[in-house]
Amino acid sequence: MIVADAARARIFRIERQPEIDRSVVQKPMHPGMREVLVELEEFWHPVARQHASEFASDAPGFSSVAGMQSKFGMDEKTSPKEQEEIRFAHQLNQVLLAHVGNYDELYLVAPPHFLGLLRDQLDEQVQQKVTQQIDKDLSRLDKEEIQAHLLKSNE
Repeated sequence: MIVADAARARIFRIERQPEIDRSVVQKPMHPGMREVLVELEEFWHPVARQHASEFASDAPGFSSVAGMQSKFGMDEKTSPKEQEEIRFAHQLNQVLLAHVGNYDELYLVAPPHFLGLLRDQLDEQVQQKVTQQIDKDLSRLDKEEIQAHLLKSNE
């Protein structure tokens, strides 16, 4: 599972552990199981937290073609800030791709805009592992809060 926004990403493994209910004597062969998040890695991309005005330029430039009298505006389809977000999504894809043999399923959890950028950057091998996508910003929550939120969304 990857829980991310444009500036931070955390990769978790979901472990199934026996649930210990001290009020009930459980048979050792069939204990109840619970899912626990184990944080594996954390990645930071602080440039994405900068305001648009802090980038070198966020205004379209001008250009001209040799032999032509007029100049024309160069409409940037992607702002410098979004370029940084795409760069981070690409880096996360590289990490997921490097470990693609280590997981069977992949949950993507990110705010809607970054979830779209991340999906666009995923290699086909990684895309095939995606089993759930949650378009919420849980990146600033602690592990227990993320786990509680995911349990609610699966009910």
